Amino acid sequence: MIPLIAVAHGSRDPRSARAVAAALTAVRHRHPEFDVRLAFLDLNNPSVPQVLDTVAAEGHRCAVVVPLLLGSAFHARIDLPALLAESRIRTPHLEVVCSDILGDDELLVAAARDNIVATGVSADDPTVGVALCAVGSRRLGANSSSAMVTPRILAGTAWTLGRTCFATATGPSAETALTELSRSGARTLVLAPWMLAPGLLWDRTCAAAEPLHRVHIAATLTDHEAVGDVIAARYLDTVAASPALVAA
Repeated sequence: MIPLIAVAHGSRDPRSARAVAAALTAVRHRHPEFDVRLAFLDLNNPSVPQVLDTVAAEGHRCAVVVPLLLGSAFHARIDLPALLAESRIRTPHLEVVCSDILGDDELLVAAARDNIVATGVSADDPTVGVALCAVGSRRLGANSSSAMVTPRILAGTAWTLGRTCFATATGPSAETALTELSRSGARTLVLAPWMLAPGLLWDRTCAAAEPLHRVHIAATLTDHEAVGDVIAARYLDTVAASPALVAA
């Protein structure tokens, strides 16, 4: 089977790596025929070059890389492509094809909505205000894409009050978004992460929201089975769309 190399961002917080590893364990359970490997772009091991070198040393002739990224920012556009280009030079006999990022897949949008409801709020309550928090990027296009997710999460519910915020200095902050929602009439506030895994950045965001009181905090996306489903779909779509991989 062509190896599936899931590439996560990496974090100093061990909970992040554990959450990603658990999502991949779910992929293996759903698809025992898959050869699933985990690699990190930064801060954790094994690194992307280490995993690619291992796959090549095992005699594989091709591999599919699935970036576990929600936005098309630096890591998706610059960092990972550079690492893959270096690997192709280092191990030219290994054909490496990269799938699309997980992105704003509809399954992940629905997962975020499920996680909001799991905090105890009702999808039929029009007084719910949702602040969706993404990491944030210096690339305005990536932030704009994140902002477009919020109305999609509200779709199909009675919720009409939503704001997008960012955990980094790109702004607006979670505190600002929640305050705006409250002023707009929201009586029940939810802070929901548009992030795959828990970590220090999300902790700081939640801490900043504490002074507002009675804010429901939703789980990160890896708590939902949809993440594994999207990973598997990206892999299968890439294999099907790559004649070189099918031939190998």
